[in-house]
Amino acid sequence: MFMKPMLMTEREKPFDDERYLFEPIIDGHRLQLSFVANKTKLYTRHFYDVTRQYPELHNVPLKEPADIVLDGEVAYVNPDTGAIEFDTLLERYKMKKDARIRDGKALYPVIYFVFDILHYNGADVRQQPLLERKKLLNDILEDNAYYKKMLFVEGEGTVLFDLVKRSELEGIACKRKDSLYFEGRSDSWLKVVNAEYADLRMSPVRKGVKAAERTVTQPV
Repeated sequence: MFMKPMLMTEREKPFDDERYLFEPIIDGHRLQLSFVANKTKLYTRHFYDVTRQYPELHNVPLKEPADIVLDGEVAYVNPDTGAIEFDTLLERYKMKKDARIRDGKALYPVIYFVFDILHYNGADVRQQPLLERKKLLNDILEDNAYYKKMLFVEGEGTVLFDLVKRSELEGIACKRKDSLYFEGRSDSWLKVVNAEYADLRMSPVRKGVKAAERTVTQPV
C-alpha cells in the first residue's frame, strides 16, 4: 500500500507560533513504510521499492499487532561521531547484491525517523489533525535501534533552528498542529533551510553526490 506523500513549502526565516510544531530535518531520503498482513514494504517518495535495501527495517517494533502505513526519513547516523552521513546512506541505497546488502546492514545500519502515520488497521487517518496522528503514532510504535519517532517542539521554531544550526543539520520542518495530510506541496507544512548546511551540500564533493541523488534516490 502506497500513499502519495505530503511535501513542504520553503520559507526563508524561522518563527515562533503556538499553532505549529517544529521538527529537525534529517539528511536522508523520504521513506514510506507499509506493514500490512505481517508484510513490510518500503518505498521512496517516488514509489520506488527499496524493501531489499534496508532489511534492518523489516521488523516493525509495534506495541501490539496492527496494519499501518508510516511516513518518515531514513538516514545513517555515524555511531562514533553522531554525524548524519548522507553519502553513506547513498551507498546503502545503491547496493543490489544480497551479500553487499547483508554487509551494509552489519556495517552501516540505518535509522528510520518516523514523523507521521497515514493508515491504521484499515482506516485512513490522513484526515485526522496532525497532533492526533502524532498521539496515535506514539501509542503504537516503540523506539529501538532502527526506529525512532521524530522529536518535535511546540511553538518555538527559533530555538530549534538555533540548535539545528549549532548541530550542523539541514533545517527545520514547521507543521500546523491541525494540518491534515494531503498529497503534494502544502502551505500547512513549511521548511526553513540552514543556509550554512545548504552551502556545504553544494561544495564540489557534494555536487557529485547531489547529481546521483537526483537520478538514483530522488529524496525530499
